[in-house]
Amino acid sequence: MMNLKEIKQNLRKLGLESEYGYRPEIKLIPDSLDAGESLLAISSGIRKGRRWYIVLTEKRLLMLTKPTMGSPSLIALDRAVIQQIEKKKGLLFASITVKTEEGKYRFSNVLKKSVAPFLAAFHSDSI
Repeated sequence: MMNLKEIKQNLRKLGLESEYGYRPEIKLIPDSLDAGESLLAISSGIRKGRRWYIVLTEKRLLMLTKPTMGSPSLIALDRAVIQQIEKKKGLLFASITVKTEEGKYRFSNVLKKSVAPFLAAFHSDSI
């Protein structure tokens, strides 16, 4: 299992420019990964008024949030249940929508430059 230091090194390789604002979510990643699971892509955005960190692994899509005043939340989706990931680019930011049979998870205020690598990693390693 990866420790926090290894996670941070891996995140930098994947293009995380700054931990600012996402330190609480990053600290949740080591406990959220299964044995043998590694990070393939990362992004972040706003969903239902909360800041979320979106992590793609070989097996799952992890959505993590840790509000200042509140309990952390983790939504873990097996990649097999993900039907589609859509993008929409705006003037300054983009949005990502993850579609499953149960519903949709839409994230706004996503950095545009994180969208293409995230989708490429999802499609190149899809089940």
